[in-house]
Amino acid sequence: MITETEARLKLFTAISPGDSFWAQEIATRGAQDVYEAILDGVRYQRHKDLNWLQNDLLSLNLNRLREELSASKCEFITPVDLDWPASLDDLSMPPIGLLIKGDRKALFDISSSISIVGSRQPSNYGVEITRQIAESFINSGYCIVSGGAYGIDTTAHLSAVTNNGVTMSVLAGGFNHLYPKENIDLFEKICERGLLISEVMPNIRSQPFRFLVRNRLIAAISKATVVVEAAYVSGSIRTARDAAEILRPVFAVPGPITSPLSDGCHRLIAERVAEIATSVDEILEMVMPLHLR
Repeated sequence: MITETEARLKLFTAISPGDSFWAQEIATRGAQDVYEAILDGVRYQRHKDLNWLQNDLLSLNLNRLREELSASKCEFITPVDLDWPASLDDLSMPPIGLLIKGDRKALFDISSSISIVGSRQPSNYGVEITRQIAESFINSGYCIVSGGAYGIDTTAHLSAVTNNGVTMSVLAGGFNHLYPKENIDLFEKICERGLLISEVMPNIRSQPFRFLVRNRLIAAISKATVVVEAAYVSGSIRTARDAAEILRPVFAVPGPITSPLSDGCHRLIAERVAEIATSVDEILEMVMPLHLR
């Protein structure tokens, strides 16, 4: 008899992240029930992917999957675990499970975490504002969450590391194919006190669509999201909207009206998706309990 965790590991391996149908089925019925129903074939006989999913699940060997995780020095966590980030369950497409690498105790810092996201090609203004905001949050006892990409993400993570804070990077690919490669040293430093988080097995490579799918995790795992600089259409805008959909506070840093890098932030403010952020104190007023300020 397969356990709930074992069923989740197999389903995690076989099903692409962000599949709304299977995410809802597993969240509602439990992985063990869904796994057995897929193999039985009756409940899901009309699902277009049933045959290949059955074949995939039958071909997966649990011992080999565990060996793959062990070789990558990572752990598989699920809602069964006591340190599972319960905030992820607010998503309409909650993850089946997550792979984590680093200091597992950092999961307890998620209750006091802020996401900082933005452009991969920020201006000097964006870099400096990100540095100041991240440092202020770290000094206030918050964990910094971002996506490990160039630009604003990298600056946010580096600021946390430099100031002996906890930071988490939610990746779009597996731990054996860290992206971008230029940030490998940074990822190693993040693991010392924080975490790398992935929704795919270690040998899966990053692909463009995976970045958009993982953005919902960045939004859900944090108490609030801050967008520093972003183009009018960008992944950071997607993260902000993902956060707003699950009623997380969203903040956008205003910039020069002549800068295309501020178009996305101004759009979020104009469309009432985000509050205008001119100081960390303004943000803390909304995310920190009154008696702790």
